[in-house]
Amino acid sequence: MQKMIRELRERRFWRVLIAYPSVTFVLLQAVEFFINHYGLDERWLTATILGAIILLPAAIIWNWRHGEEGEQPFVRSERIFYLFSLVITAGLVSWYWQATPVQVRGQPSKQIDTPVIAVLPFELKNKPGDLQYLADGIAENLINWLSSIPGVKVVSSTASFRQRGKAGEPKALADSLGADQVVIGSLEVVNGQLESSVSLVDARDESQLWGERFSAAMDDQISLERSIVNSLQKKFLTDEANTSLRVSVGTDDSLAYQAYQRGHFLIQSTDSARVQEGLEELRRAIRADPAFGWPYADIADALSQMLFYGESGDLGLLGEARSAAYSAVALAPRLPEAHIALAAVHQYIDFDWQAAEQAYETAISLTPQSPAPFHRYADFLWVTLRFDRALEMAMRAVESDPLDGSSMHAVGISYLFAGRFTEAAEAFGEWNRFYPENRWALTKHAVALALGGQCEQSETQAERVMEMTGNKPSILMLSWLAWSYHVCKNQSKYQQAKQRLQALADEDPESLDPGLIYYFALENRGDLAVALLRRLVDQGSPVLMFAQVLVPDYLGWPDITRGEAGAAYLELIRQLNFPPSELLP
Repeated sequence: MQKMIRELRERRFWRVLIAYPSVTFVLLQAVEFFINHYGLDERWLTATILGAIILLPAAIIWNWRHGEEGEQPFVRSERIFYLFSLVITAGLVSWYWQATPVQVRGQPSKQIDTPVIAVLPFELKNKPGDLQYLADGIAENLINWLSSIPGVKVVSSTASFRQRGKAGEPKALADSLGADQVVIGSLEVVNGQLESSVSLVDARDESQLWGERFSAAMDDQISLERSIVNSLQKKFLTDEANTSLRVSVGTDDSLAYQAYQRGHFLIQSTDSARVQEGLEELRRAIRADPAFGWPYADIADALSQMLFYGESGDLGLLGEARSAAYSAVALAPRLPEAHIALAAVHQYIDFDWQAAEQAYETAISLTPQSPAPFHRYADFLWVTLRFDRALEMAMRAVESDPLDGSSMHAVGISYLFAGRFTEAAEAFGEWNRFYPENRWALTKHAVALALGGQCEQSETQAERVMEMTGNKPSILMLSWLAWSYHVCKNQSKYQQAKQRLQALADEDPESLDPGLIYYFALENRGDLAVALLRRLVDQGSPVLMFAQVLVPDYLGWPDITRGEAGAAYLELIRQLNFPPSELLP
């Protein structure tokens, strides 16, 4: 024993017991530093530990054979052992590297701090087409519920639903939506039962974080949706959110909920017949459960929009829209859509600008991640000539959902009426790029280009509009096209548009068509514009919201605020009690 101790001392064996762990520790700290600060693959840490363990015997042998003072020669067997150790180390590290996915510590931090989740529209497996309303409704309500969770960012339904049919491409979704995780679901009918499979997938490595299958009776869609929400909450998310069952779907009545889901789906159509069918479904939901606030909000907003855009001339619907909006807020005060609907009623029906502004602010506070209250508020602000604030809201809408067409429009129209024509043309160009079949995207792009001096490009866009409409655009759209022709001094095109617009004015001198307002401004007929606005006041028309658009004198038409007609116009504006604006004389 004494001989062994003496030999260990002579060979300085203690050096390897101290130096090797110390060097290994320093090396591991260096690797950890590069992982944390420069995104080095985290697998390097494990690979370094494996190498240190496997090479430890080689270090011991080297110290044993060469720890004495003086020079000790290397023998062949020693060299073979060192080479064997290096080969084993390289092989084991290579196997580990291939068997383990990439691990970059910088990526999970986003998942932990602020995960971005996208909910795709649910796929109908066995194609029960009449259940499309339910598949989309479940996804939309999941988006709304997830949005209520602190520290979680949710991709809007507009952006997510544009990815319909791409559930099998989570990595592509991560790039297009900027999502870390994707909720993917399917819906089918099996033996008379509703069956739904839902999973939460990591969009970067396609691993499944959570998944479950749910089943409910055909007439119990509420239970199906509640089961999905509750399971998702328990299995993955936080319990800090307000996820009471009553709040989850808004009613306990299955018939009311089914009617609401169908109505909500149908009123989003561009087909007026389907919209009317949707309104009847929403009314049926209210008859089934008069305390159900959600259908009231949809009715109020749909009717306000129909009246505003001239899709219905029945001013008797004003009362139903107003009553539905107040009922929605009373029954569902935490529902953002209820306050948006109330804002629309104040804006288009009551002309109560302060109340409209308060309702929009409330909606934003309830759903700060949704683009809808921002772009709707922006549209209210620009028509009241508050362009800076309108642009602020429009930009926040685009930040919430860069693919939302209404948000793109809000940015473009705010720039346009603010006199920033280059930015307006760029914004409308983006809208047109993502929605190439949208006629209004092309029409407003044409006007912005004309005002910005790009007349050749403006005419190209105007020609596309005429082709898409079969040379029969609406009066309002034709007035905008005439606006672009007038600015670019395209007399032949302008005269063609003018003949049709003048024919309408001559045919019906009492017409309330808002397109005539722009036409009268282009023709410097302030007297006719004021007469039309007075008829709109008498009728209580929602189009009065646009009464101030003629005020700016930099939009390519004569200044109609001058002279006797101008004085009458400004007096009418004052009577409508619009919010103060620096543009008003």
